[in-house]
Amino acid sequence: MRSTKKAVPLLLSLALLAGLPAAFGEEKPLEALGALVAGDWRADDSRHVFEWGVGRKALRSRSYARSEGEWKLVSEGLWFWDPGEEAIRGVVVAIAMPVDLFEYRAQVRDSEVVHDLVAHGPSGGEYVERWVFGDGSYRWSLEVEREGKTETIMGGTYERAAE
Repeated sequence: MRSTKKAVPLLLSLALLAGLPAAFGEEKPLEALGALVAGDWRADDSRHVFEWGVGRKALRSRSYARSEGEWKLVSEGLWFWDPGEEAIRGVVVAIAMPVDLFEYRAQVRDSEVVHDLVAHGPSGGEYVERWVFGDGSYRWSLEVEREGKTETIMGGTYERAAE
């Protein structure tokens, strides 16, 4: 006679696994961000490249600064869906900047990405970073709250590079 005691945990595990695609796979919140940012974006002296990572479950980023006519890598990052926090998160490490580490919490609102940003390093602090997408470009801005008012302290426009 076979024991059903061993079959019950196995059946429960299979039932839970069967529910995972409904909980995580169908929603695909990272897809909205990836649809906007995937590609190569350039401004006069700055360049951002976003590529899909493993299984489209992550977005990799690289940022470059133009120095003496050449693009120099200044940061690398990873964006992913965090099911525990139910948020898109990003972590970026940087060199040759007054910030060493950026921590992002992102929300996609139609053609705008709004990040709550914590920056660590000499110019560290809490900021809001916005990417507003238009026809083949996006406007980037960095905002800080001072004395109850929102102030834009940096910004620029990036154009999608020709493939």
